[in-house]
Amino acid sequence: MGDFPFDLSKLDMSSLMNMAGKVQEQVKKMEESLAHIEVESVVGGGMVTVKANAKGEVNSVSIDPELLAMDDKKMLENLVTMGVNQALAEAKARREEEMKKMAGSNLPGFFA
Repeated sequence: MGDFPFDLSKLDMSSLMNMAGKVQEQVKKMEESLAHIEVESVVGGGMVTVKANAKGEVNSVSIDPELLAMDDKKMLENLVTMGVNQALAEAKARREEEMKKMAGSNLPGFFA
């Protein structure tokens, strides 16, 4: 066992399991809080608005009636796609930001 970085015989499995349970609880809380962080993407001069949460779920898509009246299917598809992609990119950035905060403050010993 000379290759292993520490003596496994001194490993306290009870403490390790307790720590793992705490980490799992923190991750669950983080996932719940991510659902409440909303980002918004507005494209096409305000013709399409997409809201998403930091879990990466699209909450809503709003399309200006003037865009619908234009009867331009391709433009509508492009604007919705652009809005969704922007909202999801912002959601991902917020999720990563929140995970860094959690790792820095709530999980001592793991990411310090």
